[in-house]
Amino acid sequence: MSTFREWLGSQRGRDDAIGEVANTVASDESLTADDYATIRQRLNDRNVDGSVIDALDDAHAEYERSDDPPKPPPEPMSIDWP
Repeated sequence: MSTFREWLGSQRGRDDAIGEVANTVASDESLTADDYATIRQRLNDRNVDGSVIDALDDAHAEYERSDDPPKPPPEPMSIDWP
């Protein structure tokens, strides 16, 4: 599975907030971290607009859902009916 940064780089060119944050991260040559937490902290330290952080959070959630191979769905809750 690719790192978060690699995945985010593959999202450049999207016409949405995730594409914009992907471009922001890719264009920042001083931001070399691969993991979400470090990238998020660096953007916070730079006082970027909150919408950039929100887009990064959305991108991370999408990345987590896009693993390869896909995660199996959660087991259904069992209910013991009387």
